[in-house]
Amino acid sequence: MRIEGDLIQLRDALEKKKEELANLLVMMRAMLESTTDAIVVTDGANKVTAFNENYVEMLGVTREAIASASVQQLREIFSRQFKDPKEFISGIKSIYASAAPETFDVIEYADGRIFERYSKLQQIDNRTVGRVWSFRNITERRRAEERLQAAKTAAEEASKAKDDFLAQLSHELRTPLTPALAAASYLAEHNDLLPEFREEVIAIWRNVQLEARLIDDLLDVTRIARGKIELRCETVDAHRLLRDALQIVRAAIQEKQIELKIDLSASRHHVWADPVRVQQVLWNLISNAMKFTNEGGRIAIRTFNEGENFAFQITDTGIGIETEQQLNIFKAFEQGERSITRQFGGLGLGLTISKTLMDLHGGAITVQSPGKNLGASFKITLDAVAAPKSTATNFKGSETRASRSLRILLVDDHADTLAIFSRLLTKCGHEVATVDCARDALKILDNERFDALISDIGLPDSSGYELVREAKKRQPLHGIALSGFGTEDDIRRSMEAGFDYHLTKPVNFQDLRSLLERVAS
Repeated sequence: MRIEGDLIQLRDALEKKKEELANLLVMMRAMLESTTDAIVVTDGANKVTAFNENYVEMLGVTREAIASASVQQLREIFSRQFKDPKEFISGIKSIYASAAPETFDVIEYADGRIFERYSKLQQIDNRTVGRVWSFRNITERRRAEERLQAAKTAAEEASKAKDDFLAQLSHELRTPLTPALAAASYLAEHNDLLPEFREEVIAIWRNVQLEARLIDDLLDVTRIARGKIELRCETVDAHRLLRDALQIVRAAIQEKQIELKIDLSASRHHVWADPVRVQQVLWNLISNAMKFTNEGGRIAIRTFNEGENFAFQITDTGIGIETEQQLNIFKAFEQGERSITRQFGGLGLGLTISKTLMDLHGGAITVQSPGKNLGASFKITLDAVAAPKSTATNFKGSETRASRSLRILLVDDHADTLAIFSRLLTKCGHEVATVDCARDALKILDNERFDALISDIGLPDSSGYELVREAKKRQPLHGIALSGFGTEDDIRRSMEAGFDYHLTKPVNFQDLRSLLERVAS
């Protein structure tokens, strides 16, 4: 009776265990079917023991075909659907042969579907009992990544094309300004120039220089985005910069019969700044006030000190700025309503560049306006510094000759630049040979000796980079690059090619003469 009781208990225990195993299998089946991945389980002999419906759909065969197939047959079924069946079979065999605890790779179907394949070895008491395989369809994700990468590449190519276009445009616009700036800067120093003409010539020089800065506005937007704005700071009289900026727009202000009131009360009006950049900001603000103020209106300009700061404020009676627009006024291409852009013109870059320049100088620019048609007031502040003991003027009215005559080879395909620079350099006492292409330059270098080569970068038959490399192979000389391209990368390329100096067009003749003095010494 005792044995019979034990058998009954054993039977009940087995039935309970069988029920537990059945429940476990149901749960495992539910788990297999609940996942979005395709799952297949193989035992220690590499036979398929379980799989889910996603695996059936992935293979595109019936459940019965999978259940009755040997591992080899399953491999063949599977591999026929891939781009490279041999590589797939080799990969599977490698996984089994290595007995790696975990494997991960990406496989691609011939129809374009892409799956991440993951497998994990199953062990009990250090004994391998099988492997679980999961396949995750990443086709849409991969396609989205490819579309995103394609869009990114297209955007980068478009941005580069835009930058290249603006750089080329800048170069083409700068080139004709070069002889004008050189001639004006030379004439302004000429002893024989009558005083009444000197002021006009200096105005020409100043406006050509400013025109070059306006051309730079096109490139400054790109430089701002890349953090490439460069400053050349010195102690400068902000009142002088203000007077120069006013001189440029004074005629337009008078033409519109605008009443101009100026109060320069700041006792400390020297700042540590890039003079051309600060004048650019001042000109922008004055020009905007003039542009947006109706005929017969008023503009008031004043300077004052706020603690240790120099402050400049300009107030007009113009069209004003609505409150909601004041938040966006310093953003690129913003001029408020579209009708304003159509009526007054402009790209809306000036204030964006002005704010960036003030930020780089450690200063500030702010705007206030009561509203539409009620005028506006802009203010900039910069740290004031002590005035220098002596202030040199740009033009002393003295014509000087070089300390030593140099033999110079001048190469430029712009006829006016070639003619003006040749004439001015000759007047400074140098001996100048001119050509308009690299081929003729190399011919002369084979037969004559020179102290310096001054060459444009863009030549019709070559480049200044190639020319200076070949020139220095033929003889020792100093290389000075003239170029409408003046970024850090452009200057670096010039130095790497063999140029000793890089001048960006339009070139101040004083700068060129100073370099030649350095060469001569």
